[in-house]
Amino acid sequence: MRKTVVLAAALSMVAGLTSASETMPVPENCEVKASVHRDSCIVSNYVQCGDLTEVHSFLRGELTDTHIFGPDWDLVAYMADGGRTDVRVVEGSAPEASLSSALATGESLGERDLTFSTGVLKGNVLHMESTLLMSKEEIVISGQTFVTGTLSRKMTVKKNGVTSQYDFTVYATPDASLLIEGVAEVDQFGSKNRLEWTPRKIALPGEIGFGVTTSLVGCDG
Repeated sequence: MRKTVVLAAALSMVAGLTSASETMPVPENCEVKASVHRDSCIVSNYVQCGDLTEVHSFLRGELTDTHIFGPDWDLVAYMADGGRTDVRVVEGSAPEASLSSALATGESLGERDLTFSTGVLKGNVLHMESTLLMSKEEIVISGQTFVTGTLSRKMTVKKNGVTSQYDFTVYATPDASLLIEGVAEVDQFGSKNRLEWTPRKIALPGEIGFGVTTSLVGCDG
């Protein structure tokens, strides 16, 4: 039996926050699909660029990072720290875990290589192993139904064997059109922390909070 859970967020002063928020500049030939407002004052704008989805995340108006995903939500690039971190898939590398496969069977495993193009690790190859598990549990956020699951990514620098691991709670639409990363347990080269990124509101075109760079939730602290 599927269990349906409804997430509700108390959004105070929404109009004031929206008027104070700037909208994200959209890359040429791309279109914003949705804006996901998450805990910790994070808003992530999902931008469709051809068959790629770019996820630009902002904290109080400042860009924190950008994930770029392939057609089935395989990670192909990650940028952060104002350009100091730039990791991109090795050309010809097979796609990693597949969301559509995980929704159909409950599990998808995959691995691929990426390279650092900036920073102290420039030129080094990063081997990524992914495990995507989808449950039968459903949750409703802003009127949309999502299937919950987990995504684990283990990344190893091939040159020295140093590893990092990210374990996310994830939310996916049943048609695989949207994948949201929530709370994450992070072990980054031995330094552990927890990212409080639970999604609380999803804004679609024409709705309050769409395309903005300041979240409508989690900004009180």
